[in-house]
Amino acid sequence: MEEALSESKERISAILESSMDAIVMVDEYGIVSYFNPSAERMFGYNHSEAIGKSLHALIVSEEAREKYSQTLPKFERTGQCKIVGKPIEVNAMRKDGSKFPAEISVVSMQIKGKWHAAGTVRDITERRRAEEERTRLEQQLFQSQKMEAIGQLAGGIAHDFNNILTAIISYANLVQMTVPADDPSKAYVENVLALSNRAATLTQGLLAFSRKQILDQRPVDMNEIIRRVEKLLSRIIGEDIVFRTDLIDGPLTVFADMGQMEQVLMNLVANARDAMPHGGILTIGTLRIVLDEEFVKMHGYGKPGSFVIVSVSDTGTGMNEDIRQRIFDPFFTTKELGRGTGLGLSIVYGIIKQHNGYVDVYSEIGKGTTFKLYLPLIGADAGEAAKAGVAIAARGDETILLAEDEAEVRNITKIILERYGYKVIEASDGEEAVRKFGENKHEVQLLLIDVVMPKKNGREAYEEIIKMRPDVKAIFISGYTADIMYKQGLLEKGLAFVSKPIAPADLLRKIRELLDNE
Repeated sequence: MEEALSESKERISAILESSMDAIVMVDEYGIVSYFNPSAERMFGYNHSEAIGKSLHALIVSEEAREKYSQTLPKFERTGQCKIVGKPIEVNAMRKDGSKFPAEISVVSMQIKGKWHAAGTVRDITERRRAEEERTRLEQQLFQSQKMEAIGQLAGGIAHDFNNILTAIISYANLVQMTVPADDPSKAYVENVLALSNRAATLTQGLLAFSRKQILDQRPVDMNEIIRRVEKLLSRIIGEDIVFRTDLIDGPLTVFADMGQMEQVLMNLVANARDAMPHGGILTIGTLRIVLDEEFVKMHGYGKPGSFVIVSVSDTGTGMNEDIRQRIFDPFFTTKELGRGTGLGLSIVYGIIKQHNGYVDVYSEIGKGTTFKLYLPLIGADAGEAAKAGVAIAARGDETILLAEDEAEVRNITKIILERYGYKVIEASDGEEAVRKFGENKHEVQLLLIDVVMPKKNGREAYEEIIKMRPDVKAIFISGYTADIMYKQGLLEKGLAFVSKPIAPADLLRKIRELLDNE
């Protein structure tokens, strides 16, 4: 019997001594009576330092000691207190004073008529870190999904609205051409055109946010772009703001659309100006950075590689976290009614994302804001952007096959082309375009073809047409989203493209340019 009892004690002792969790036992006064090896490792005390000492002086954090002391009288009488019988999470303290999150489970027991407590303590630092990481990733996923959904909605609205604007601008241009210069109604037409162009700018902003714009990307030096627009930016901010640049030496070559990078800078500078109504300091800086896996893991965005960081910093009013979380949402603005559209920062977000980059924002109320743009560097030196060609006469007498499924757009485009001397053959879908080209393949000199049409899309129709006549020229036109066109392979082929809404003069110049280019 004694041997069996001895073996049982040994087994229990082995379990307690080998437990991965700290196990601590105290008497009714909170004095430590047992302290296993895991407790020694966790808290930094050896066995002799812990036994006989008050628990609250050893491992209870300072902020919790008073509450702990208040539980002892009740525990001494009844063996009960708030922490007995259920696991709770607390901040525990090591010998060196450092704190860590711990989960404790306490049970009470009577020994020789007196209450004792035994507790297991588990270090949950890694669990907390994993939970925080999961929460952060969930928030990032939610934000990403929200921005993607808003972007799809914005892109769809812009597409439909662009078709309507194309017709409005075209009809207004026709009226403007026919109204005498001294007619009072000419001013009304000019107002219609001005407002329509403002609406077109708005839809372009929506497309920029939704990452659906057509890019004219080439190797460019971000330092050079900043230097190019420095004088313009100085005029935007006014005299009461000090403008500084802090550019790292050497070229910073990225594959980007120069015009859109300039747009990003202007939008950020205008935003900084508005945040400093009483003056301040605005700084644009650049630097190189290599993002590694640790950076990506820590910040939750990016991918490993070499990047340029373009920072735009102000000493303005700053913003709180709630506003910071919403600043890229379309039409969100903190400005008073009538000042701005709420699209400036949305456009920045969309352009940078379309360039495979990232935007980060740091802000503090009363101290200012810094926007950091991360753009992937490329190895080649920045190339000089080719300057646009010479002015081209708009009139012609060639035959154009016009394929457009929107009747209003097709009709007004035909009227404009015919007014400027062209012969127009109409088609309302892709199949009709192929059939009518087959019937007139020797006369047609240019295809003006919508990208997205019923029955056959623009690319499918074009590929069938060039089988009949490989040398036929084509201009693709659409108000639809660029991602659809990428999937169709149109942009990779280097084909001519114009975006709706387009002014008649611009369309005519594009047509003339392509026809005259041998």
